[in-house]
Amino acid sequence: MNLRHTQTVTTHRSLYGRAFRVSVAVTLLTAVAAAQTAFSQSSNDAMSLLLDQNRQLQAEIQALRGQLDEQGFEIKKLQRDSLNRYTDVDQRLSDLEVAAPQTAPPATAQRAQGGTPAVNQAPSQPSPNASTRPSLQPAVLSEQQLYQMAYDSVINSHFERSIAEFDQYLGQYPEGRFVTNAHYWKGQAYLYLERFEEARSAYEIILEQYADSSKLPDAMYGLGLAYQGMGNIQRARQMLTDIKRRFPNTGVANLAVTRLLSL
Repeated sequence: MNLRHTQTVTTHRSLYGRAFRVSVAVTLLTAVAAAQTAFSQSSNDAMSLLLDQNRQLQAEIQALRGQLDEQGFEIKKLQRDSLNRYTDVDQRLSDLEVAAPQTAPPATAQRAQGGTPAVNQAPSQPSPNASTRPSLQPAVLSEQQLYQMAYDSVINSHFERSIAEFDQYLGQYPEGRFVTNAHYWKGQAYLYLERFEEARSAYEIILEQYADSSKLPDAMYGLGLAYQGMGNIQRARQMLTDIKRRFPNTGVANLAVTRLLSL
């Protein structure tokens, strides 16, 4: 009787132990499944949040690009208006300087009334002081007018014409006042025409020969766009990154950051 009781108790304990272990296993499996479900749900939520943020950033970038285009157009208008005002002032000053020597002939004529034939020969043999100002002044005006003509053409989207006019300006005034600007806007015209190799050549002249010019960062940005158009994304990234490093907190640096996001 005692032996049977002992066996029964032992069997009962064994079954109880198995049931307990099964219960613990079931509980652990349930917890693991719940954790997996929660992790999966959390991952889905995180992915959805990232996708939403990405869509918002893309929308903001598109809005910024639109604002940049508008600002670029306004800047071009301001540059053109500023150059027009400069041209007007320069024209008035030049007219005054040209008009001043014209008051001198009466005195010359009085000195020549003694019967000498030098009066008729004076236009062909002017004195050094008299010849210097009239010969230089038209050159300055002609340079200004020629550059203005080419600049107006590129601003008004006559790109082919502007390239020919800038070439004419650079040919006549290789050391002129607007040489750097002429190379830059010539590069811009090529860029708009998607003639990227020629745009690259125009911008690189500024980098190589006029590195101290205020047009350098703009030329670097244009060069980055030219490299992008040529399919050389690595060089484009390098150029835009160099703008960020050398010209931080500037408008062209902000343009470079925006462009880098699209590469």
